[in-house]
Amino acid sequence: MRFKLNVPEYSIRTETEYNNDLFNEGKLFPILTIGRDSYIEEAMVDNVLDKSCIYNLQVGRYSSIAHDVTFIVDMNHDYRKPCQGRILGAVYNRPEIIKRKGQIIIMNDCWIGEKVTIMSGVTIGNGAVVAAGSVVTKDVPAYAIVSGNPARIIGYRFDDHQRDALHLIRWWNWDEEKVLSCVGELYGDIDAFISKHLEDAVRDIGSIKIPNVQKIEKCNQDEEKVFLCIPDFEQDYPIYPMVIDGFAKTYANTNKELLLFVEEDDYLQDKLELLDAIFSEYEDVNCYVNLYVGAIDDLRGLFNVVDAYVTNRSKHNVEFMDMASLFGISVISGVDLPIFEEKTIQKMVKVEERPVEISDKMLISRLAGAVKTNNDSLENLSMNLSKISINQYAMNCSINNLKYELFDDMTRPQYPIVESGDKAIDMIVNEGKSISRFGDGEFAVMAGDNRQKFQNANPKLGKRLKEIFVSYEDDVLICIADIYGDLVKYNDDCRYNIRAYLSPEVRAQHYKLLDMNRVYYDAYLTRPYASYKDNNTDAPRKRFDNLRRIWEGKNLVIIEGEKTRMGVGNDLFDNAKSITRILGPAVNAFDRYEDILGEALKQDKDKLILIAMGATATVLAYDLAKAGYQALDIGHIDMEYEWMLAGKGKKTEVKHKYNNEVAGGDNVEELSDPIYESQIIARCY
Repeated sequence: MRFKLNVPEYSIRTETEYNNDLFNEGKLFPILTIGRDSYIEEAMVDNVLDKSCIYNLQVGRYSSIAHDVTFIVDMNHDYRKPCQGRILGAVYNRPEIIKRKGQIIIMNDCWIGEKVTIMSGVTIGNGAVVAAGSVVTKDVPAYAIVSGNPARIIGYRFDDHQRDALHLIRWWNWDEEKVLSCVGELYGDIDAFISKHLEDAVRDIGSIKIPNVQKIEKCNQDEEKVFLCIPDFEQDYPIYPMVIDGFAKTYANTNKELLLFVEEDDYLQDKLELLDAIFSEYEDVNCYVNLYVGAIDDLRGLFNVVDAYVTNRSKHNVEFMDMASLFGISVISGVDLPIFEEKTIQKMVKVEERPVEISDKMLISRLAGAVKTNNDSLENLSMNLSKISINQYAMNCSINNLKYELFDDMTRPQYPIVESGDKAIDMIVNEGKSISRFGDGEFAVMAGDNRQKFQNANPKLGKRLKEIFVSYEDDVLICIADIYGDLVKYNDDCRYNIRAYLSPEVRAQHYKLLDMNRVYYDAYLTRPYASYKDNNTDAPRKRFDNLRRIWEGKNLVIIEGEKTRMGVGNDLFDNAKSITRILGPAVNAFDRYEDILGEALKQDKDKLILIAMGATATVLAYDLAKAGYQALDIGHIDMEYEWMLAGKGKKTEVKHKYNNEVAGGDNVEELSDPIYESQIIARCY
């Protein structure tokens, strides 16, 4: 079936649904939902209709769709059958076993050029541009410019900083009066626009009230995740029954949770009765469904406490997806089949000894009545970690640190002087310098915080670290991470983690110790891969090649934790002349510091010492340098090399090496390697 869509400019004043009685059942199906001031000059929708009602097109606010745009929706054939076409005289039945994608979503402030074709299941992110004649087969990121068949990213409308700022400002959510009052700025210079509106956006996000959603205690062994579904009770063909069914069949006997938000209004009793009827079908299913009943002024707070949002067909769905984007949570299409990750359930286990009232069916926990809110200001919000979720805490830190990144040259605060890792390597190679690195773990120990599981906040270690941090030993370069201002060279995950870590309190701790007139060197010289935006290019290998100059032809002494195994299974140190090893404890190595130092001092001073032992390495490198050795706190370099070899652009588990930075990294497989064993000259654990 083919539908023609035309929505004139300036005709949409608020979120609007266009409905049709597709099956002549006296029920309305939302063919199109579209937001304020968006328009469609002319578009065709090709679709095969059936009672599953997969099809739905949604457009956000201030988006422009040009002439001759085609949406091809749910037109897949099952090519696995002997015949994938139609046979005259036979009824063609849509195969239900294949995956089906139907919902096409164009978010806010998008521009879709002429003669574009968009395929099923595609989401066009906020601010994106699709060039004329393109064929879009997969999701388009926010502010990306795509072109071609299939469409590929050819650029972005703005740079990283500007996109980060617009991510917070989200001007399309302003009321109509404010938009009109800011027309000159919206059509003006991007940096001037950001400069004027970012602070208000930060303040607004900081004031989001966090609903007090009652937590369900889980009893299974797998990872906990919470999926948010906002039931579309008002729809004649609602999504929420299919979402509940898909969740129950997919995530029985797991720690996954479906959170249903039911607005408390005059129709509350009717809504609960509808849910009661659905829940009665799953009384023998052991899964977690949490029912939150309340009246929330700002739904953004609800998105803050979940891991994913399940879409629906309502006219508010694009708004909800925008909220999910704000908090960086996953979006799951509620109209695609299967809705959740496929999983075969052979038997659904009945829950023993539980009451059957509606409030407890499917292990439901209902929070009724007024919503408890958190009224802390932006300045105090990050102080109240115990009152809010980790996600909100990270968001507050991210907002705070983004301001540091966006300062212009005139208002930029003073940052520590951090010279590049390349310059440090040159000084190591040419001048025989040693290095002691200070990262988040070392700063935590100095502050007396037990932040890392492999090293407790030993007061003696903290004292030594402070002593070294303010020292001026000629042969020792003090290294810190280059994270206090511009983060443009790092990838999204790294930037998020830095912003989440560097809270106002932590930044203040650092600044109390930092000497703004001193030259430091970049501690990330030992992290050449996972943190960088260019880690999908040959740049990391070039950085490693530069590092390998350090031990070229050298006799190495590697001092490491008992299961660190630097260079084992790869060629990182193959250009060294020889390798011997001193092993210490995998955790709390400083407890054996004197023994480790004693063994190190037995080595010839013409050997180069590489140390990977957390905060203990920072002290050991310094003490050995003072004793006349060249010693490098080399940290994560081998693990980074393994991640580069894996080529996944992120941190991954390496089963035969201890790794505190990935889940399961402390479960290390035993290793049988005669060469490695022959290199060990001392064990201090």
